[in-house]
Amino acid sequence: MPEMITDPEIIAAYNEDALGLKGKFKGLFRPNSEAEVIDMARTCISKKLSLTPQGLRSSLTGAAICEKGAAISLERMNRLIDIDVKRKVAVVEPGIILSDFKKSVEEAGLMYGPDPTSAQECTLGGNVATNASGARSLKYGATIDWVQGLRIVDGKGRVLALKNGLTEKMCAGYGALHRPTQLFVGSEGTLGVVTRIEVSLTELPANGFVGIVFFPDIKSAIDFTIEAQYKPAYKAASMEFLDQMCLEIIRPEAKGIAIPNDARAMIYFEQEYNDDSEKDHFLNLWFPLIEKHTPLSDDTQIADSPKEKKHLHDLRHHIPSKTNEESIKAVKTGGGKISTDWAVPHNRLHQLFGYFEEIRGPLGDMMVTRFGHLGSGHPHFNFIARTRAEKIIASEIDDLMAKKAVALGGCVAGEHGIGKMKRRQLALQYPAPIIGAMKALKKELDPAGIMAPGNIFMNDNDDTAQLPL
Repeated sequence: MPEMITDPEIIAAYNEDALGLKGKFKGLFRPNSEAEVIDMARTCISKKLSLTPQGLRSSLTGAAICEKGAAISLERMNRLIDIDVKRKVAVVEPGIILSDFKKSVEEAGLMYGPDPTSAQECTLGGNVATNASGARSLKYGATIDWVQGLRIVDGKGRVLALKNGLTEKMCAGYGALHRPTQLFVGSEGTLGVVTRIEVSLTELPANGFVGIVFFPDIKSAIDFTIEAQYKPAYKAASMEFLDQMCLEIIRPEAKGIAIPNDARAMIYFEQEYNDDSEKDHFLNLWFPLIEKHTPLSDDTQIADSPKEKKHLHDLRHHIPSKTNEESIKAVKTGGGKISTDWAVPHNRLHQLFGYFEEIRGPLGDMMVTRFGHLGSGHPHFNFIARTRAEKIIASEIDDLMAKKAVALGGCVAGEHGIGKMKRRQLALQYPAPIIGAMKALKKELDPAGIMAPGNIFMNDNDDTAQLPL
């Protein structure tokens, strides 16, 4: 087994996440194989040393860092083991970079559906840990819908080989266990270390275009999105939203995309199609809907070349990248980015946005950006707090919004997970007996409590407090 790295300079490189949050790891493991992971886990168990798995630390909830113990970086376990074109499945190690994996799959003529914005900076193992999704979740769902098999080294140093059943029907025990991999998707390292992943693949879409639509206010953008969702004729793969602050962020980088001066919101949607006649059909559907909901319909733009679509993707990615940069700066003065992750049924979006306007006063002139997966009812509100006092205020607003989202039939975390930053919100989502059942599962698989301490749960005496980072 490789020795634990204790060089402070090396550890420092693994002890900070995308928001600039830092932990206090005492050591670092970088295994090359499952056998080494087993050895490391058993060594940590014997020494009562906690172990926190890492991908590329693109986490927005503090999940990849910890106040104690050792980190286990899976970046070296990055092999693409197999793509079975006939069965439409792929087997990979957890450290493979998502964008590299998706490219290999596409070269084989297939597609892996989930597409987190951070695809070039995240790993498939990290996606499993948080149940990541992204823009195209509107059509293709989240990571949990694609994972068919996992190998896990648990907190006892055992290997668990899990496969979802392939039968049409199942009635063997509790329904939540019929697809056993789902217990581990979203577990954020608390149940063990993922060492191998099997995912489903699907056919690669023949063609696609992106529509860019501008609106004079957020209400019109939401109305447009809701109507498109209600009518099955519209089959968008994604419907992404940018507010006025986001438009100002991307304006200097727009390069060929004309953003009207009076635009206060933008929706861009992806539409897949098979041939030119189907493309014309969809364009003839979308344009009357656009004209109905915005006086800026003449500013609508259609992007259908690979270069144009990549440019739009890069612009969308520029927003979280920019806010993450601002967060890292603010951490130095006690602040940082509060990255919200709540989601609601899309027909409750007006109520969610309206409630924010009612309670946003305490944020003052704090930088606020609103963007993301409006078609899935999952907009991200980001608050950039400049000081510790502002961070407390922003966290309180986040909690109020999370509570409102649950009351509207939604959830506190749509794709980032709970980590350490959202633990106080878990009790808003689930009654105490359900949280107790999750803890009981963790105790069965990790009796010594060494796996990713602090992720998802606080200690038994306080499930709602937030660990300062």
